[in-house]
Amino acid sequence: MDADIHTRYESDFYRVLDFKCRCTDCRTSKPEYSESFCISFVRKGNFLFNVFRHSLDSYNGCILITKPGYERTVTHAHAVPDECTIFEFTNTFHKALTQRYGYTKFFRDNDLHSTLMHASTETEFLHFYISQLIGLRSGSKLHIDQLVLQMTDKVLGTLTDYTPDARINSRLKQNHLTTIERAKEYITTRFTQDISLMEIAAYCYVSPFHFSRIFKTFTSCSPHQYLLSMRLQHAALLLRSTALAVADIAFTSGFNSIEHFTAAFRKQYNCPPAAYRNGVIAAR
Repeated sequence: MDADIHTRYESDFYRVLDFKCRCTDCRTSKPEYSESFCISFVRKGNFLFNVFRHSLDSYNGCILITKPGYERTVTHAHAVPDECTIFEFTNTFHKALTQRYGYTKFFRDNDLHSTLMHASTETEFLHFYISQLIGLRSGSKLHIDQLVLQMTDKVLGTLTDYTPDARINSRLKQNHLTTIERAKEYITTRFTQDISLMEIAAYCYVSPFHFSRIFKTFTSCSPHQYLLSMRLQHAALLLRSTALAVADIAFTSGFNSIEHFTAAFRKQYNCPPAAYRNGVIAAR
């Protein structure tokens, strides 16, 4: 496949690769082989990942999980070139993953060479946060490794059978994949700010009513719910990994009052922030 692939980060048991396809027409690639176990977050474009008896419809908000040693082809279904963040794991770590998640159908069934799942706001935030730390070179090796393990557990621990979303048809993707890509980019890079629906819709060149409907179709949540979840994921991460005061974490994560933060956090995690932090510390 004609693509630019470079290593953004390398650890003892994985590499983080940036994949940018250079194909501009909707053709199918020649057969290729997966050499490593990979978890890939689709950032842009739309492609069909063709593996044994399956054609996985991949676009923004999808996570592609691929086993090593199997043949695949890729069919481009969108004029925008594909972009992915690929977490490529060593063979030794792949064996450890197989042992840990061997109870899942995906690891048990040899006919399942690859599978696809829809990202939750939690896995999307972890992908964004890891990418940000790597880009800014501001995270320690241990911190990034722990985040990658957390992301891997969230992805592989929630694997289900792949089922295409009938609501997201070819016409909708052709017209509005770019809308969703731009919206998520806007929210994830500004989630600590007080952003409005009109701002996001204007950035995506659509009306606020149309935008809200499209966003919920693609993500199964409203723009406000998506933003709130991003803020709560960030707060939970800071509670786990820093000694910052709860009030500082609330404001750093984009909340404008302690009361609102505590109520939202309790609803999401079934406990107040301080109890969440104490529980994490006790579990160590």
